[in-house]
Order: sequence, then structure tokens, then C-alpha cells
Amino acid sequence: MDGAFERLNYATLQTAPAEGQVISLVGKAINFDGVDTATIEAADGGQVQVVQVDVTTFNYAPNMICEIMGSPLGNNQVQYFLCRDLGEDFDLENYNKLIQNVMKNPKYADIFYS
Repeated sequence: MDGAFERLNYATLQTAPAEGQVISLVGKAINFDGVDTATIEAADGGQVQVVQVDVTTFNYAPNMICEIMGSPLGNNQVQYFLCRDLGEDFDLENYNKLIQNVMKNPKYADIFYS
């Protein structure tokens, strides 16, 4: 999946784009039911349910850091499109600072959301 997509944490997911728009959610995978629902701890610590997970493309490992591409559904849920493993050294704290201080700062809106 190529393109520019809004990057969200748990807090910004609460005011996310409309259903059907593609978003990026980075966090730690903390649970997977083995069927079609995963729980991701977003970069700011909030828990998000990822639904309609494709088990052929979601290689769950406890505490793996990943990027979920999907669509917001409301009620802290994201519809799954794909997952990218970001490795063990990805710094969620710094990523969250990027979202809070840069991505959501009106000063930089024309750079990220033009």
C-alpha cells in the first residue's frame, strides 16, 4: 500500500478521518485471538482493536512493534488492510512525540496534509 496516510495514535484516533479513509496506526501488538481480531497498544499507550485481520498477512508475535494500515470504524476500532513489522528497536515514545508535536501541529499542516 503506497501513498501518504494520516498517522494516528490512540488520542488522535478519537477524532479520526471518516470511515473508509486509510490511516496508519503504529504500536505494540499485545493480543491476537488467532481468528480476526488483534489488540494494538498505540504509541501513546491507548488500546485499539484491529478487526477483520487477514491471518495470511498478520504474523503475530507478542509485543511486536508494527504499523497497521486500515480504516477507522469508531469505538476504538480499525479495519485491517495490512501490517508492517517495524522491528524490535522502533522507538514508540519518539514516534508519539512526532505525532503530537509535528504531525498534529497546525504550523506544519501544509507539509503533511496538503
